[in-house]
Amino acid sequence: MLAFTANAQDRLYLQGVCVNEKGRAIENVGVYIHDTILVSITDENGHFALSRPMVGQKIRFAHIVYEPMTYTLKEKDLMGKELKIEMQTKKHELLEVEVVGNAPHIAFDNPVRSVLDYVIVDDGIYLLAYRQRNAALLHLSFEMDTLHELKISSSYKNLYKDFYGFIHVVSTEKACQLGFTETSDGQKKDMFLYAPIPIEKFYHDYAPIVAASDKVVVTGQYGFYGLEQYYYCVTPTADTIYPLYHIVDEDALDDVLRACRGVVDSYYFYAINFFPHLLYIYNPIYSIDNKFYLFDYTDRETIIFDSVGMAVESYPLVYHERRHWTGGKVVDKRWKKSMMVDRARKEFYSFFVQDGMPTLVRIDLPTGTATPIIDLSGYPFAEMLRVHNRVLYFLYPTGNNHRQALYQVKLDF
Repeated sequence: MLAFTANAQDRLYLQGVCVNEKGRAIENVGVYIHDTILVSITDENGHFALSRPMVGQKIRFAHIVYEPMTYTLKEKDLMGKELKIEMQTKKHELLEVEVVGNAPHIAFDNPVRSVLDYVIVDDGIYLLAYRQRNAALLHLSFEMDTLHELKISSSYKNLYKDFYGFIHVVSTEKACQLGFTETSDGQKKDMFLYAPIPIEKFYHDYAPIVAASDKVVVTGQYGFYGLEQYYYCVTPTADTIYPLYHIVDEDALDDVLRACRGVVDSYYFYAINFFPHLLYIYNPIYSIDNKFYLFDYTDRETIIFDSVGMAVESYPLVYHERRHWTGGKVVDKRWKKSMMVDRARKEFYSFFVQDGMPTLVRIDLPTGTATPIIDLSGYPFAEMLRVHNRVLYFLYPTGNNHRQALYQVKLDF
């Protein structure tokens, strides 16, 4: 368990991460030595590990979507920092996929602009498009007609829809709220940005809030390095705060404490190197129609709370598990710790990924099971999947110039 020594040549353990051209993690990359011996596979965060690394050792990285590459370890790579490997997408993977039947198709594409981000609300889609030094914020109808357009600084890279449905445009320095001027009959006329606040204050004010009703907002935070999760109800005036739910991953805590032999200060070292799957449990909460839906994956149940945080219903939650050869249940590693909410239909979705290919599933609340809805095998590593009114939207490259377009496909079931 002595993973690091002062001498880099004696290092027993090396960690690295594989990312694409945009800096996003790549899962399921094969890591080889001597060109053919598989020694590691990257996890969902792109991380891999090598034992007994040596200066001059050649490491090969391979994936079905990315160009294979070979990297020679240098002395600086063994000095304690994480090794970062950037892989290039295979050009043929960016070609258009033939549309067959109910296959995805391009909803919005501009020959000179790339889609950076988008959000969906009741009155349409708000989309941030970028071209070199110019950016524009577009308001589209669900038929993809441009209703409003606003030229903005190219420093704005993201859109954020807060817990009340207001839209914010975010840069690395500040966040502005999106507003409209209105005509005399109440119709939206021109878009504008207002109420800029420093990015640090924006994240401080909004990051802890995860859901809201007309009575309370729900805040969330982690404890014990991410193995405990707390949710609190806070009244709008912030004069009353009370706990909503507390989740503890007991099995993970036991594993870590046994490995550390009670030395809690060593937790982070052991978790990073030997228990990376234990970092940050995933139990999201959503608000729909003044009710809160807590998906407690840790304890395998879905709990529904009323507008003030009183539990009113609970259901089993098992779709993310598979049966192990020993007869017990284990978490299916293909399951991505991510969920989507179709607020128009009050439906919940998640997805599984194998070899970079996502499969969307619809969650049945009463049984806790899920039904596969659509296989996006022609669109490896589709990004920003969202569902509205039983239509799936996602971003995917179009052509060979690394532009991203907005795709959509109707979910028939």
